[in-house]
Amino acid sequence: MPSSIHGRRRQTGPTNTFRSASGAIRKAVRTAQSSAGGHKHLPAVATISAAVLIGAGITAAHGGTTSAPTVAAPATQSIVTGPIVQASPEAAITFDRSNVETTPAPAPEKPTPTGSTLPTAPASSAPAATAAPAPVAKVAAARLAAPLSSMSVSSPFGLRTSPITGGSGEMHTGLDLVAACQTAVFAAGAGTVVEAGWSAYGGGNRIVVDHGNGLQSTYNHLASIETSVGGIVTAGQRLAATGTTGASTGCHLHFEVLFNGQTVNPQGWM
Repeated sequence: MPSSIHGRRRQTGPTNTFRSASGAIRKAVRTAQSSAGGHKHLPAVATISAAVLIGAGITAAHGGTTSAPTVAAPATQSIVTGPIVQASPEAAITFDRSNVETTPAPAPEKPTPTGSTLPTAPASSAPAATAAPAPVAKVAAARLAAPLSSMSVSSPFGLRTSPITGGSGEMHTGLDLVAACQTAVFAAGAGTVVEAGWSAYGGGNRIVVDHGNGLQSTYNHLASIETSVGGIVTAGQRLAATGTTGASTGCHLHFEVLFNGQTVNPQGWM
């Protein structure tokens, strides 16, 4: 007998089939999760399997009386992982460069000029500069004293006629002073006796006194010498006595002055 006067009612709630599918889904999810529990890298597989089963169950529930299809959980594969390798704290990488050698890059070659070359300047024809002559040192004794107590010139400095040969144009290198024999002769200035003796050049007995700075005085035709080489004399000190030794025509004093080895006019220094 029908349960209602209007006929059989459509079932609006979930059917037993849907409930069975839901239970099966939950079981499949638990199975997938338990299977994935042993493998740390398969949580996504379990989730995907559960989603597939849920979708299948929903489809079966809305299909009326159609039974839910059975979906098998995908098989899982174990992933074998090797042991973790860690470097030793003492391990180190060395970069030994003791055998590495470097050579400097070669210097670039200078470009060779091409074309015409500039003419070289001719050598200067100007004479080379010569060093200025050294200044003459100041003479210590700027003036010389008279070698005799009485000065009378019988033959001056310069060219003359020789009293011995009579030839003209003879150069007289000093002053001939009139003096009787054995007249005292004095040093014209302070200095050192550098020559005292016989002269081979006509001066007879001769004395040379060095006054320094290139200045010297000579005393010739002496009858006697009262000093010696190396003696230190002062101006006016007696040195000898007049005579007529050597190339002489009578008693007198032949007096000379030399500057840097050259005879000069004694009157310019007295």
